[in-house]
Amino acid sequence: MKITRRIKFNLIRLFRLKSSPHHVALGLTMGLIPSWIPTFGLGPVLSVGLARLVKANTVSALIGGIIGTPIWPLLFLLNYKVGSLIFDGKSKVDELDDVEYINAIHHTYKGIVGPHSSGFLFLSGAVINILISTTLVYFIVYLLFKKCRVRILNKIRRNCS
Repeated sequence: MKITRRIKFNLIRLFRLKSSPHHVALGLTMGLIPSWIPTFGLGPVLSVGLARLVKANTVSALIGGIIGTPIWPLLFLLNYKVGSLIFDGKSKVDELDDVEYINAIHHTYKGIVGPHSSGFLFLSGAVINILISTTLVYFIVYLLFKKCRVRILNKIRRNCS
């Protein structure tokens, strides 16, 4: 029960931010970017740095970084899949169980050094996924904050009582 109450409390804090919908959406978007690449656990910190760089809301960036942290295996798998789909390559990673953080770091390095490797598939998939996901997340969060902010906040508050 404490966990759901804490989640609701943080949602209320998010929806009560005084920033414009643009700054909140941009912050959340910047917060998710580091989750697509191996960051050695520094994703949330990098998220805040990216948000400051583009003058977005740092609280929403931190929330985006925290959201992306537990789902990195899925994001890495999507990187391999999209990269191999675009470049007709055979991915070394076919299932979620095959995703390992150390291998992703190694593949990222190999992708930077040589264009004919699983690392190239991983990095190219990451770039494509970052471009698509940031566009989608930005517009979804922007519209939610622009059109439904008060309604969502009232609904969360009613459920807390």
